[in-house]
Amino acid sequence: MAKIIQKRTKRTQKFAYILKPFVVYMLVKTAAMLALAILIPSLPVTGIAAWVEHNAPQLSAVVNAVASMAGAAFLLKDFLIEVSTTGEIDIDQNVCRQFGSFMRHGFLGKRTTGNAVSLLLCALLGITASFALNILVELTMLRSEKYDTVAEIQYSVPIWLGILLYGIISPMVEEMVFRGVIFNRARKFFGVVKAAVFSALLFGVFHGNLLQFLYGTMMGMLMAVCYEYCGCFAAPVLVHMSANVFVFLMSGKTGTAFFVTPFWCVVFMALSVAVMAGIRKGKDVGK
Repeated sequence: MAKIIQKRTKRTQKFAYILKPFVVYMLVKTAAMLALAILIPSLPVTGIAAWVEHNAPQLSAVVNAVASMAGAAFLLKDFLIEVSTTGEIDIDQNVCRQFGSFMRHGFLGKRTTGNAVSLLLCALLGITASFALNILVELTMLRSEKYDTVAEIQYSVPIWLGILLYGIISPMVEEMVFRGVIFNRARKFFGVVKAAVFSALLFGVFHGNLLQFLYGTMMGMLMAVCYEYCGCFAAPVLVHMSANVFVFLMSGKTGTAFFVTPFWCVVFMALSVAVMAGIRKGKDVGK
């Protein structure tokens, strides 16, 4: 006799269902980071301890990325269930092949001119919004010692490695978790607005300090809205990618000090609103 599973009707059941992927991701990521932190210095290589100490910031960034991918790997099946919108994924294939099929057929959504323009605007939004928020951070003097430590690690890597870590790996992994799984699950129970807020708040908490909590929450809201407007997973990923790459490349550049004024903060916020309006218009045109 088939086992009957009751629907998740209680609020606690719904939140447990939504939060489970986040908990799994964090547990696996933390375990992977601890394992790598123990394994790497103990490798039978001459001078490994001195090398690890000398390259600690860069190594920390790489270890974090590898551990993040390990955590995301445990959520691949859940991710594919939540984001799949076409019948082109062969469920008889293994999870990795299914993911490859999704990236080829479902990642970009509809192959139309309107959708292509919307995705380009998503990339532009990542730049304008991240710049506006970073100017706001500088103006409000919210920087903390913990934030500066995180920033030192992130910006200590070479440009090519930074683009790989923060422009490709981090956006893909984090969007899989927070928009691909958590936002989509919350959306089924609570609607778009509450799901966007909830996933964004969780995304902010994930970053571990007040400054990045505020920044992550606001960017998380924008990414969820872009996902909803464009209807394809590429939208939040492109916002995330362009924001991360732009901030990484602009970090420490003396020329950016010119823009740290209320005027430019308002200008880039206004540009972000205009770009968002363009993305929404693209959604209406695509109907």
